[in-house]
Amino acid sequence: MMNVRFWGTRGSIATPGASTMRYGGNTSCVEVRSNNHILVFDAGTGIRGLGNSLISEFSSQPLTVHLFISHTHWDHIQGFPFFLPAYKRQSTIHIYGPPGRDKSLEKILKIQMDTDYFPVELGDMNKSIEIHEVREPVRLGPLTIDHFYLNHPALCLAYRVSDGKRSVVYATDNEPYYGSLHTPGGKKPTQSDVPVYLDEKFVEFLNGADLYIGEAQYTNNEYNDKKGWGHSPLEATVRFAVQANVGQLALFHHDPMHDDAFIDGMVSEASALVKNYQGATRCIGAKEGMELILE
Repeated sequence: MMNVRFWGTRGSIATPGASTMRYGGNTSCVEVRSNNHILVFDAGTGIRGLGNSLISEFSSQPLTVHLFISHTHWDHIQGFPFFLPAYKRQSTIHIYGPPGRDKSLEKILKIQMDTDYFPVELGDMNKSIEIHEVREPVRLGPLTIDHFYLNHPALCLAYRVSDGKRSVVYATDNEPYYGSLHTPGGKKPTQSDVPVYLDEKFVEFLNGADLYIGEAQYTNNEYNDKKGWGHSPLEATVRFAVQANVGQLALFHHDPMHDDAFIDGMVSEASALVKNYQGATRCIGAKEGMELILE
């Protein structure tokens, strides 16, 4: 089986407080365990709590973690300097991710921990940290981790984990190429339209996933003022999930302006959209501490 646990579900900036207690205020971090492998997706502030938990669980045992970075914007890497297993000699940490536009992944992580920004440098952490720039599928025993480039103002990857029976897609910070809504009664887009074609390739990547952890940061109205920022409106995320026949959609990367009650409303709207599209996808809101088991 696959065990999925959310350690950080917020986008852009951490938002602790009374109004975000149910869905959480930590930025992106998701743990997936399968076949004795520990996979972590993104290193937002949520990775600090995950690290503390792993230190307790593996206090006297060697620990290997495979950390997959979607992209290197702050909210997806800012927790890594506080990830305690990266300081322990018994730990082996593999970091995977895309390069920057003009810098290697390793250089970006080093810059974040330059002494001008942080008191400990990357080189002072565990020497068993290995950094891999993703260019082909990653295979860990029976697991295959495929990747797909998303539409964001940085090189950004979605990941799909499969053990041959179950699959989880982690895809955050993605803006639909064609836009949020197809104009009712307008010219029907064809596959020759490049934006439509690129969105269809993303749907192919999602196809049949048991769980799609999908970013839906904006309402459709909010998206109208934020086109080009690299994030999805709710309608597009739900539409893609239904088109791909996804089993379960976990709405993720909650906007810092959205409190718990607001996100409740977005989850309800997502479920209504699924019915409108005559789909069967179950919609939930990703909550910090939530655990999902795919059997």
